[in-house]
Amino acid sequence: MKLVHLREHLSSHDGLGDYQALHDKIVQYETLVRDIISKNRVRNTEIKTVLIQETQEAVEIINWKEATEKINDLKGRWIKTGSAEEGKNEELEERFWEIVQSFFERKKQFFEDKQKLTDHRKRQYEALVEEAKNLKDLHGKDRFNKVKELKERWKETGGIPSEFYKPLNTSFNQHLKGGKFKPSADYTETLSQLQEIKSDKDKYDKELLDRMKKRLFNDKGRSPEKYQCLELIQLLHERSFVLKITQKRFPDFAKLETEKKKRVRKGILQDLISRDMDDLKIYEENSANFSSNDGKMNSLVEGKIRSQRKKIEVKKKLMEWIDSGEF
Repeated sequence: MKLVHLREHLSSHDGLGDYQALHDKIVQYETLVRDIISKNRVRNTEIKTVLIQETQEAVEIINWKEATEKINDLKGRWIKTGSAEEGKNEELEERFWEIVQSFFERKKQFFEDKQKLTDHRKRQYEALVEEAKNLKDLHGKDRFNKVKELKERWKETGGIPSEFYKPLNTSFNQHLKGGKFKPSADYTETLSQLQEIKSDKDKYDKELLDRMKKRLFNDKGRSPEKYQCLELIQLLHERSFVLKITQKRFPDFAKLETEKKKRVRKGILQDLISRDMDDLKIYEENSANFSSNDGKMNSLVEGKIRSQRKKIEVKKKLMEWIDSGEF
């Protein structure tokens, strides 16, 4: 292009010299460069055709880890390869990226379906625990037959992450044996304190909330109120974090009108949610890099994905707080 521009500019240049000889030399070099480009594009066409064939083979690999590594390598090689011949380049580009995008969409759907299956099985386990609670009303042969039935259904339910399975299994077995449960603590006062902090942002105290959270975790009881307290603590921490960002980005925030404040907070939360969604996508794409035979690593990665989804849920809940005037 520099040669083309130089040649086009030459005819309008005001000066003395052998412009014809200079023009002929530029045309000569231009022809040489065009010939090199043409040959390179023919070669690039051949390379990209082979890369498409390799990509089609890679997406058929059953192991997600192996397939993802192969496709990421092919993506790098594709990007490093220059343009193909005119008339073929656009078609090749569309074909390659269509195969790659289809693979990652299929992979994402696989892990989403896997999560749905986990959620479904978890609900089945919870339902069995509820049925086991009613064993206290049965006796003799009726109880024996019901216990046998519940155990069989429990075995057939399928695997879920150990962090969900262990407490459910403990509760299930305790009910089967008729064991006595430690009563859940009374969280009325804790909930009242948290609601007060929620209503008055000036009462936010990180150390106090962390102490509350520690006590809740130490209590082995299970109740909706306990999880409500834990969720409120997380929301209050996140609200404080968003407020700090707001004050940093908008020093005059306190002087803004109410509706403007809402828009500012929503904008910041949307940015944070977008960032978290990008991170979640990366975690889900990279999760296939760990072998399915490595149970500990799979559990770690799945835990990271669940944690990231929870972060997104918390921020969406804060968006609701803004609409309801609680933030």
